[in-house]
Amino acid sequence: MACSRGKAAPNAATKLKLFTDSAGFCQNPACNRQLFPEGFEDYPHLAEMAHIFAAVDGGPRTDHDLSEADRGAYDNIILLCANCHTMADKVPEHYTAELMQKWKEEHKKKRERAFGVHSLNIRGELRAKIQPLLLENAMVHREIGPDNEYRFNPEAAEATAWKKRLKSTIIPNSLRIIDWLDANSSLLTEPEVQTRERFRFHVQGLLMRHLEGQEVPNSRFPAEMENIAV
Repeated sequence: MACSRGKAAPNAATKLKLFTDSAGFCQNPACNRQLFPEGFEDYPHLAEMAHIFAAVDGGPRTDHDLSEADRGAYDNIILLCANCHTMADKVPEHYTAELMQKWKEEHKKKRERAFGVHSLNIRGELRAKIQPLLLENAMVHREIGPDNEYRFNPEAAEATAWKKRLKSTIIPNSLRIIDWLDANSSLLTEPEVQTRERFRFHVQGLLMRHLEGQEVPNSRFPAEMENIAV
């Protein structure tokens, strides 16, 4: 999903928001293909970042008035599977900017209905929403995470299982946790806001390493997340 378009390439925060909005599915509502399904462990993911208005002049759906930075901004990027991205750019007269913007908005509303992320009234309600996600992630990490003995054998079955569960469980759960925390910032203390941002940075690193295939160092999971909103 990497994009080498200079300032027209989305930054890490934009990529995280795109993955959060997609919930792991192509944002073309007629497609909804899983972007990192099981069985594709040898590939980082099936997602591609598509520019709604072209990243460069002369590309599909060019808007000459857009700055380079605006072309790489969140509002101008949609997350699609490779097939939908190819079709959109091959036939731009059919896949118009207005249509792709509609796809993105419809997909976002669909995700919000499915996950029901909304503002809550008390901290206990927020904790009840995120605790099952934190517990599931902790269980997966405890059972097959890279801190186990198999870390000395990258060919171990546990290593393959860990890569699968990162894509199918850890990353999707983490994005949902961020969703809930962002929607309920008013219920967090200032130290908890800082913890959320360190968690966001950690998740961005997971996306870069395990979904984009970038060999970059990452921060560890913030231990304070275990008690956030308690």
